[in-house]
Amino acid sequence: MKEFFLYIYKKVKESSLAKILLLIIFLKFAMFYGFLKGYLYPTFLKPKYENEDHRSEEVIKKLLDNHNKTLKDDREH
Repeated sequence: MKEFFLYIYKKVKESSLAKILLLIIFLKFAMFYGFLKGYLYPTFLKPKYENEDHRSEEVIKKLLDNHNKTLKDDREH
């Protein structure tokens, strides 16, 4: 397995086309990550709880609701 990666590494190091393609891939990943982090995820990452007590109550409520829903679905099948 190690020989395989060394072979690939040598071929990429020798090939200018492979270097350019890898650079393009890394740039696309960076832009896509920046887009997701900057435009799609900020609303999900903002804290929506007033304090730790409120946060813990909401988490417990969601866990219990999901658990009860799962039990209900299991009983129907």
